[in-house]
Amino acid sequence: MTDQAGIADGTSETPAPGGPGYGAQPPAGYGYPGGAPLPSGKATASMVLGILGLVLIPIILPIIALCLGISAKRMADRGQGGGRGQAVAGIVMGWVGVAFALLGVIVATVQAISFM
Repeated sequence: MTDQAGIADGTSETPAPGGPGYGAQPPAGYGYPGGAPLPSGKATASMVLGILGLVLIPIILPIIALCLGISAKRMADRGQGGGRGQAVAGIVMGWVGVAFALLGVIVATVQAISFM
């Protein structure tokens, strides 16, 4: 004999809560296909070195940030990775760091000449 749920011998098995398909993934076709590309390591390193170049080592780190930022921006423009904004931030902070370093060298040179 079967009861209303179609179970034989009167056992009391019930379907899982939520019905069939509980916890299933939505069908494909929703959202942005593939998602946005993740930032490349070069872009992240460029931004971090640009920040550190403004604070810690104002001559070496901004130059490295510039090189990495330009390379990462070119990669992002070709579609080989994301992080174009981080690369641009690294480039800008690299130029600002280089300008501060040059300004410091000029000020130090003028002061050294004026004391002679």
